[in-house]
Amino acid sequence: MDIYEIDAHLRDLTPHQLKIIQAVYNGSGKWLTRARVARALGKRRLTPYDINCLKMLSDRGIIFEGTQPTTAPGSDFAYVYSMSDDVAHLLQAWSEWRESIEMASRRPPINLIHE
Repeated sequence: MDIYEIDAHLRDLTPHQLKIIQAVYNGSGKWLTRARVARALGKRRLTPYDINCLKMLSDRGIIFEGTQPTTAPGSDFAYVYSMSDDVAHLLQAWSEWRESIEMASRRPPINLIHE
């Protein structure tokens, strides 16, 4: 994936989906359970929409989805999410690239009235 591919992916996402990417990015490469992703989003638990978003982001190759054993009642495993360093570096580059485009499109201040 290159910066133009990630740009196309990110432009199609909702602000909430971008928050999910940010939450996983902020995990610094560690595997985050759904509970930890929910806390990073300021929620008690993920909604079905959040889980669908995580699946879609995994399908697009932006995040990894896996499982790990758990002792929680009612389940033998927990879903976990992470982001590769390559994607994290690409997101950093994309963020800087988008900021430079925005800065270039802004008009510099001028002074028309000299006193």
